[in-house]
Amino acid sequence: MKISKKNLESLIDTVVLPFENFIIEDIKNYPYLANPEVAKIHNMAVARLTIFIYSDINRAYAYIQEGAKAHKEKTIPRDSLKEYYSLYFTLCREWNLSHFEGNEHFEKNLSTIENFVYEIFAKENETKENFFLYGSETLKQDMKRMHYKDEHKLSAQDFFEEGSMDELDVHDILEACETLFDTVRDEHIDHNQEYFEKVAEQFSAYATIMEKNLEFRDLGFSLAKLTNLLYQNIEALTNHSQKKKILITLNSIVEDLVSWTQSILKYKTAIDIHYLDASLLSSIIQFEMIFTPTSNEEDEEELEFF
Repeated sequence: MKISKKNLESLIDTVVLPFENFIIEDIKNYPYLANPEVAKIHNMAVARLTIFIYSDINRAYAYIQEGAKAHKEKTIPRDSLKEYYSLYFTLCREWNLSHFEGNEHFEKNLSTIENFVYEIFAKENETKENFFLYGSETLKQDMKRMHYKDEHKLSAQDFFEEGSMDELDVHDILEACETLFDTVRDEHIDHNQEYFEKVAEQFSAYATIMEKNLEFRDLGFSLAKLTNLLYQNIEALTNHSQKKKILITLNSIVEDLVSWTQSILKYKTAIDIHYLDASLLSSIIQFEMIFTPTSNEEDEEELEFF
């Protein structure tokens, strides 16, 4: 099923990011997600699973299988998994109802994955109704934390008044962003492997700086994902069949980052320092799809983002 850029950003903004933040901030998960590298993987896993449920049920099914193995190896408490999956499916259904008044295709895919999760993790003779926490007080409390209201937004001015970032950090981010912009927009060199290596290096440097500050962690995680994608496909980028699209996407991402950096750190005019989170992750997911073969070549159009 095709997904528009608008719907993709909305799905990330109302399902992926709130759920990801909830999981990472839940004190029960500290032993598992304290390592930033593990947290990054989780961040992207949630996004990828959500898009696969929307667009490619076979991938979603395979992804849950892979995730189930990882969960069991890391012995994440089963009660926590029940809570998180209950919350996740509730968020997805809420989004589906608010945007499509209940899209049958998306609901069917959700139900398929929901049943699969139940089959993997439920105890013997445990009913589906007892496994998921739908209607429970726990879920009601979790859902209260999911809706990002205007009064919760943190403006750039308020962020700086909190004093959580010093001038040296601000200078480093502004400088890193300027270097990234110059590297990506360099029109005087060939877009060869050396060019893409320099671009990846600068994205990595920018991501590292962003990850230092908790408020900018999501942006940092997303940029780290983009860095890995570039390095993983570095040899193919120079002669890729969609090279023009790749360059346009990279330029668009950098332009958004420059605008965000200036409105947050330089001019302090942004009314919400997190306004780029969903858009950036959306762009990076679209970028990833350029290099991701479909599970069924005949259905390739179903993964088109427009």
